[in-house]
Amino acid sequence: MKKMSVSILIVGLSTACMLMSACGRSERNADQPEEVVDLFNDAYVMENYMNAVQDYDHVINEQVYFDWGKRSMGPTEYRYRGIVYLTDEEAKRLWNEYEWEQVDDAEFEFGKMETDFTGEGPWYSSQEFINDNYSTVNVKYTVFDGEKLVFDFSQI
Repeated sequence: MKKMSVSILIVGLSTACMLMSACGRSERNADQPEEVVDLFNDAYVMENYMNAVQDYDHVINEQVYFDWGKRSMGPTEYRYRGIVYLTDEEAKRLWNEYEWEQVDDAEFEFGKMETDFTGEGPWYSSQEFINDNYSTVNVKYTVFDGEKLVFDFSQI
């Protein structure tokens, strides 16, 4: 009898815990994911996506993903946006190697990065540069001002 009542107690507590975790909600709306923005200054984006860029001074980028909390399933698709500060020689090489067309309405969206670092332009885009660098991602933009590249792309 004692073993049976302990078993019933354990089953009851387990059931209560499962119901509480299933019904529990955080302060944010459970139907909307939380956008997570992490700031990096490592070479990951350059090593994995910008193979046509041979030399650069440094890169600052944001890695963005959506956190669905406990309901998250499967791999996360990341969005990368940032700035590549090129060496003078590399900037000249890219300018001469690709055909660049002026972009009139370059607007940048960053979560943690200061937009003051982008500069004033004018900005140029090259479809050939995009094709050479981004075969496996969806490119929102990559623009060039003769000194740096500003980019925004996401994994497919």
